[in-house]
Amino acid sequence: LDIKVKEDQVRELELKVQELHKYKENEKDTEVLMSALSAMQDKTLHLENSLSAETRIKLDLFSALGDAKRQLEIAQGLPSHSFVQTTHTS
Repeated sequence: LDIKVKEDQVRELELKVQELHKYKENEKDTEVLMSALSAMQDKTLHLENSLSAETRIKLDLFSALGDAKRQLEIAQGLPSHSFVQTTHTS
């Protein structure tokens, strides 16, 4: 009878050891996943910052393009405007 009890205890301990091994494997998997998640979050933040900077540059370029276009229209508009005045006064 004593041997039977000991065998049952050994089986229970073996099951607990298996459970602990599974837990340890799951913990390693969790660490790997958390590391991958952290890396992806870093990449996402970098991409967001890059996109934000690119958007600011584009806005600056479009603003400069608009300014240049207005200056060109003014520069081209003045001679034709004075020409129109000259034509009307003749």
